[in-house]
Amino acid sequence: MAEQKTCSCGEKHQGHLCVLKSMGLMEQVRHLSSAPTVSCFMCGAEANSADNVCEPVPLKK
Repeated sequence: MAEQKTCSCGEKHQGHLCVLKSMGLMEQVRHLSSAPTVSCFMCGAEANSADNVCEPVPLKK
């Protein structure tokens, strides 16, 4: 069974970009950030959904 990584926000969030990147799952990262609507306040990662970052902040249009 794969080890569950701890997210940068201190929780175990399998779907967060920071965890996916640390696991080398870049194809999933590309899929989840193809049309970003939010960025992470903590690391600046941009994602399509607020569910995929630790501290979502809406992107300005």
